[in-house]
Amino acid sequence: MTQVVIGTAGHIDHGKTSLVKALTGTDTDRLAEEKARGMTIDLGFAFLNDSVTIIDVPGHEKFIRNMVAGVSTINIALLVVAADDGIMPQTREHLHILKLLKIPHCVVALTKTDLAEDAEWLDLVELEIRELTDGIFESVDVVRTSVQTNDGIEELKHLLETRASAVQQSEDESFFRLQADRVFSMTGFGTVVTGTVISGGLKKGDSVDVVPENISAKVRGIQSHGADVESVQRGDRAAVNLSGVEAEKVFRGSELAAPGRLKAVSKFTAHIQLTADMKKEMKHRQRVRVHLGTAEVMARVYLTSNKKMSAGSSGNVIIELERPAVMASEDRFVMRTYSPMTTMGGGMVLTTFIPKGVKIKEWVSALDIDPVSRFAQLVMTFKLNPKTIHRWGSFLQMMDYYVRELVKKTDLKTSRHSFIYADENLNTCSELIVKSLEQYHERNPLRKAMSADVLQQETRLSEKWLSELLDIMEKDASIRSAGTGVALASHKVELEGGTAELSGKIETELRGKEFTPMTTKELSGKLNKAENDVLEILHVLKNAGNVLEIENGVWMHGENMAKLRRSLKIHFNSQNEMNVADFKNISGLTRKFAIPVLEFCDRQGWTSREGNLRLKGTEL
Repeated sequence: MTQVVIGTAGHIDHGKTSLVKALTGTDTDRLAEEKARGMTIDLGFAFLNDSVTIIDVPGHEKFIRNMVAGVSTINIALLVVAADDGIMPQTREHLHILKLLKIPHCVVALTKTDLAEDAEWLDLVELEIRELTDGIFESVDVVRTSVQTNDGIEELKHLLETRASAVQQSEDESFFRLQADRVFSMTGFGTVVTGTVISGGLKKGDSVDVVPENISAKVRGIQSHGADVESVQRGDRAAVNLSGVEAEKVFRGSELAAPGRLKAVSKFTAHIQLTADMKKEMKHRQRVRVHLGTAEVMARVYLTSNKKMSAGSSGNVIIELERPAVMASEDRFVMRTYSPMTTMGGGMVLTTFIPKGVKIKEWVSALDIDPVSRFAQLVMTFKLNPKTIHRWGSFLQMMDYYVRELVKKTDLKTSRHSFIYADENLNTCSELIVKSLEQYHERNPLRKAMSADVLQQETRLSEKWLSELLDIMEKDASIRSAGTGVALASHKVELEGGTAELSGKIETELRGKEFTPMTTKELSGKLNKAENDVLEILHVLKNAGNVLEIENGVWMHGENMAKLRRSLKIHFNSQNEMNVADFKNISGLTRKFAIPVLEFCDRQGWTSREGNLRLKGTEL
């Protein structure tokens, strides 16, 4: 079963760690400093049962970055409110963070009820909790507890287990990701990285990328729930022993990921939501703290619509980090002010790239927060250069399977070689091809087709995408293939006026030569015409089947070649073989042309060479 993660939240000294110990028997204050100071500084972990992990996070304002790191992977929030204090500043801030990170479910533990003055006071505190959490979560339950009297502990445990068993998690077909929350080195073992698996699975012996350092490492061993295991999956707490990487190269904020799937970026687009009680407006280029997974990075926010954003407002922005961080589309993050540190908002990563050639502000502002609609927008951004399913998977940090699912939910189409495109892509590119062919036919009316290589250079479409387009357009009968080239279906080569007259003269010259070929240069000199003009008409006659190109630039009339073929038939009717001398006698050719013409006959299948002799070919 996939692990369900419950994360605590709440003000300092409201009894989060004591409550977790009462529920699980585990004291999550593992650091000596935590023991001495009596408060949680770093993340602690305990297990409610084999399929439910509890992350105990700090409540003190100074350590709130650790709280953000803890809740970034949870399914259910366990909000702890002390009955004697009620709602406090960190309670509100933690709720802001839970809302910004879109945590769906919440169970509220009203702790220290043994210290409450009376039942009416508890009713007032519970009412305030319900009012404060209204609209933040899909569901909220409140349980009154006391670790001193053990009241409500079993009820709370049962409720948490029930809520955990009801968590609907989508089928996980994504690649492996683990955000490091702790890194240390063990003598004889090497580097150990701990964290919660947020997607995919990992097995002992697998290779992983350590990003943002871009180091490849090998998994030597894995522990989960304090025991050695062969593999872990989404939701599992894992301690991963790595070889091939020094502990100093890994830190909180690093990620372990399936090879080649993630990379660090310094700029990304995002949709942000500011808290309603933010005291000052957010300004264009404001410096903020971005908490993304377990990473905390200083950044500047570039507004795309206005120079300021007011409290409670939302919009698309560009965030430029002061050092690279690891993220994927749809990852959520929290923003806090630089100083003094307060939670000001948060959001979701829209893209980790900005295409070249777009008007950046307009493009970012228009991005949809719905992933399906946004995917369609992104496909349209690359009008002349569509991407394949696999390439989009790389762009969006997702498996090919999910890209195919996105395509199914849109009006987009997939080509034979997995290019994703919209009708508008096809129309735009087709119009570009038609325009190029029209211009080519106008410049070269006597040429049958435009070379596919030249067409690709003129349109600047990728070679593979152009090939797909030509297949589609040929099926639609708007173009036709012609050898290695392509032409408009309506294009016809017609000899008129002076070209028709020159064509007639060329044919007359070639006919008069009998079996002796002529070169383009010879014909040009004989007719006193430019070599290029003669060559163009020769190709027209060749396409019509009137003349044949014996070898490059050497020509013979088709009627003469037909006569030569008949002469070969006559020879082989009485002889089983033919040597070069025999062929010279048949054709009257000198050796200069006898060999090229004979080799042409070989290629046509009229003759078949064996050593210095020719036998009758299969096509004669």
